[in-house]
Amino acid sequence: MPTAAKLFASLFMALTGAAALWLLRADEPGLRATIIAFAVTLPVAVFTGWRECGARAGRGFGASMLAGFRASIYMVITAVLVLAVMQMFKLAWARHYDAPTEAVVDIVSLAMGFARPLTDATVAATLVVGGLVTGLVAEMAARRWR
Repeated sequence: MPTAAKLFASLFMALTGAAALWLLRADEPGLRATIIAFAVTLPVAVFTGWRECGARAGRGFGASMLAGFRASIYMVITAVLVLAVMQMFKLAWARHYDAPTEAVVDIVSLAMGFARPLTDATVAATLVVGGLVTGLVAEMAARRWR
């Protein structure tokens, strides 16, 4: 059921994902990679904000902040895995792998390669603070519009 808390949680989680991507892609010149990353991350962020953070709003500020933080973690894991699978299919079509199992196993190393820039302190802080703010905003929306 759509609620104001879910709407605000999805909006602010999308803003968090966009801010993190903007920090990650500020140094890279590839426009196509940036567009693909935004096209993958923003729907994932909206979905995780709606399902994880917005659905748990209304249980108190601490619980909502924790839900926002959890949604931020889920957003990162899901977006990295989707990007890794997309890269695996791109490499598979270029006949980079000898066997299908090799391609599936390579998803883990590709995901770790995509997640490596997330260890930067600025990007990690953006994701943490964005998740906490998303939880707070969702809780305030749940209290304001019941």
